[in-house]
Amino acid sequence: MSDYNIIRYDLQTFRDIYAHFSKQSLSDNLIEKANHYKKNFSCFNSFYNPKMVWEKKNFNKKEKQPKNRYHIIIHDFTDESLVKRQLIGYLNKLTIKNHDVIYAKLKDIISTHNNVEFFLVVWSYIKTADNELYLKILDFFDKNIVDVQIEKLWNSYIDNKEWMPTQQILENDVLKINDEYDMFCDYSKWKKEVQNINKAWIILKKDVDILLADIFEYFCEYMHQEKTYKHVFDILLEQIDKILKHHINLDIIEKVKILDINKFESSTKFLIYNIIEKK
Repeated sequence: MSDYNIIRYDLQTFRDIYAHFSKQSLSDNLIEKANHYKKNFSCFNSFYNPKMVWEKKNFNKKEKQPKNRYHIIIHDFTDESLVKRQLIGYLNKLTIKNHDVIYAKLKDIISTHNNVEFFLVVWSYIKTADNELYLKILDFFDKNIVDVQIEKLWNSYIDNKEWMPTQQILENDVLKINDEYDMFCDYSKWKKEVQNINKAWIILKKDVDILLADIFEYFCEYMHQEKTYKHVFDILLEQIDKILKHHINLDIIEKVKILDINKFESSTKFLIYNIIEKK
């Protein structure tokens, strides 16, 4: 014992004590706790390697120097590929403020590449954008290409019920699940796309009465399923509500009116009231 209340052991004594305890088996309680922490906390599953951390710091430091940055090399330099990337670049830049300038550039591109592939690129933006800017671009394509492709897309949408929530959305309570951020993002993305496409069908003057009837029919079927989720009711009613804002269908409104509203939660009831008030 020293003057500072520190117990000192010689090196060999320390080694003997360490060797003794390292051979002792851990209690079941400690093993159970260790397994619990490994299972529930990812930080306990990682191995700390000081050398690896040091190397990573050095690597990141080097990465900040311009001469050592990585560059993506595009191997496809065909005329079609280069122009397609140009098209996508202008589509990404399109806004209400600059639409005249961007439209002129898009019109030039489409005039020399008036084909189905470029049409489908534009259509993918129509699905994700919540405005009519991208629909206007369809006027730059050959009318025959537009008519044929729109008809194909519409028939597929109706025949394959593409407005219907995916199995993932139908089978999971996406508004309440924990640690499933990706699933919620997929749901939000799908919800936005389906609303944009429904709006496009109205603008393109498709027979949305068929679409309304299909959505409401499925809504009624879903009501009688053994397990249901609020978010599914809501997204179906939201589709009906938003279509009716632009296209009144008295038959659908009357059918919604006679639903037993007491079966639903408050927010769902609110959507039903919205639809009924459109009459």
